Order: sequence, then structure tokens, then C-alpha cells
Amino acid sequence: MSVCNRLRVNLFKAVCSRKRIAATVLLCVVAVGFPIKVHEAAEVVTLPVRCLPTSQRIVALTYDDGPHPVYTPKLLRILRHYGVRATFFVIGERAQTWPDIVRQAAREGHVIANHTYTHRTDLESLSPSKITRELSRTQSVIGSLTGHRYDFFRPPKGFVNYNLAMTARANGYRIVLWSVSADHHEAKTPEQMAERVIERVRPGAIILMHDGKFAVRWRDVVATPLIIRALRKMGYRFVTVPELLDRLEANKKQRTR
Repeated sequence: MSVCNRLRVNLFKAVCSRKRIAATVLLCVVAVGFPIKVHEAAEVVTLPVRCLPTSQRIVALTYDDGPHPVYTPKLLRILRHYGVRATFFVIGERAQTWPDIVRQAAREGHVIANHTYTHRTDLESLSPSKITRELSRTQSVIGSLTGHRYDFFRPPKGFVNYNLAMTARANGYRIVLWSVSADHHEAKTPEQMAERVIERVRPGAIILMHDGKFAVRWRDVVATPLIIRALRKMGYRFVTVPELLDRLEANKKQRTR
């Protein structure tokens, strides 16, 4: 039995127990494809944000794992040329290494957000105190470099579990993932990356790209203008993640009236 099938079976059993609500919530998360690894829960947690339910043709362009001394400045030049503001989920220790790049991105209107301090890919398995330290150290770096701190973050690899979700909530964070990833093992060229986004994009989408240390990230740089031009031809407008979250909260308030 596959991991996903075992997860569904375990969650189905939990639905019949005292954990009914939490298990149902987690089952919904799995059904829509969140990369969750650990699944014990005893209460409802806030679900990660993957997109904004909307009919408006808006999307958020996001980059993970930077800054990088070569790729990030190239991306900033491209985004400046097209007048697009993006959201950069930075690694705290890399932001400290290349602070001028972070400052430049912030000056040019981009959002600098939290992607943990060391990019621990086992973040969800750490103790709450260690998770909190990963997040708070990065928040301090971002705040000192940009003067802004946002109440959301993206975990490495997008791995989320109950432990991480509850720790995030306790510290006032929302978890932001994505609905479309340009990076995929089947997308080996910038053109294929752009085509992958074009085929999967929907109104309110959050697009995942990278500007980290790996040599292949040149493809993200080259794919960026292809994506921007194609989506604009399709009538899309680019916004930042905070703008999407503001619209999400506004939608919730309207539904409760």
C-alpha cells in the first residue's frame, strides 16, 4: 500500500474516533495535494494557503531559497523591466551573507518573506522551540534589512505536519505553499517550465520558482520573462503574496456578513 493510501486509511479510522474533525481536515489537505509527512492531530489547525479562490485573473510569482549573488540580481532586472513585484522567500543565513541584494529587492517593491534560517528539510520533525528559532532568526534578519516583517512563511520543500502547523499558529504565522510549480523533473528547459505554468495556472494561483544555490536555477531566470509575457497575454496581473492574503481575508469577511 502506498504512503498516501496508508495515510487515507489511517485518517479514515481517525474520523470514526475522537479526532474526527482534525482527521477530516487533514484528509481534505491530502486530497488536494499538500505535501504532508506526519499526520497525528487532536484539533483543527489552520490549513496552508495554496491559492486565492477568485475569478479575478491575478497570480503571485514567488521565489524560494535565495538570495543568490548571480541569479537574484538577474531576476530583479527582469522583474524591474516588466514592472512585476514578486515575493522572495529567503533563507536567513543567505540573507545575512548577501544583505545588499535583499535590501535592493525590498527597495524595488518586492516582498521579502521567511523560508527559515538554515533550510532544514526536516523542519516539521524538530521540536517547537527549534522551529520557533528557525523562524524568529529569519524574521530578525528580514526586519533589520527591510524594515518589514510578514506574518507568513514557507517551509522547506513545502513539508507540513501537525507539529509545524501548531507551532506556526502559536507564533502567529500562516503557512503559504503554492498551486503551480515551474520546477519539475519533466520540465528540463525554461520553455518547458513556462509551458508547465501556462497549462496549470488558474486565477488566484501562487507560482513557485527558485533563485537558490543550484546551478540549474539559470532556468528559472530564463523562464521568468516567458511566464510573465504569456500570462499577461492571457489577461493575468501579478500581485504579491500579502496582496493575495488581504483579498483572502476580505473574502472571508464578506461570507460571514
